[in-house]
Formats: sequence, C-alpha cells, structure tokens
Amino acid sequence: MIKGLLGVFVAAIIFAAVIFLILNFIGVIAILVGIFAVGFIIAAVLIFILIFAFGFILFFAAIYYIIEKKPTVTPGEYTMDIQKGKNEE
Repeated sequence: MIKGLLGVFVAAIIFAAVIFLILNFIGVIAILVGIFAVGFIIAAVLIFILIFAFGFILFFAAIYYIIEKKPTVTPGEYTMDIQKGKNEE
C-alpha cells in the first residue's frame, strides 16, 4: 500500500516536472506570467479609477449636503423643565 502510494507520488512529480520543462522550453509559462501581470496592472488601475471617482463624487455630495441642509426650528418657548429625562414620565 505504501509502496503504491509512493510510486504514484514519484510518478506525479516526474510528470509535473516533464510538463513544466516542456512548457518552459516552448515559452508558454512566460506568456502566462505576462498575461497575469498585465491583467493585474489593468485591474489595479481600474480599481484606483473607480475608488477615485467614488471619492470625488462623495466629496462634492458632502459639500452640497452641508450647504443645502437647513436646520428645522419650530417656533415656541422652551425651557428645560418641559424636557423629560430618561426613565421619566
């Protein structure tokens, strides 16, 4: 049982090494690494642009909210005696 598992493990390592050497000789691995690197760079730039645009919009929305918000005041006479505290009825 252990010899069989060890044999399968060694065969898998040899097979992986042979495939790696063949792909490395052809240059496929370099092409795949290049594709992943370019994809990562494009994704990073897109995420930066989206975050920057969201922050830009949020900044002006906050300024607009601060300028346009008007306090609501109801007319009347108020004293502290009128206010009810916590646990009071």
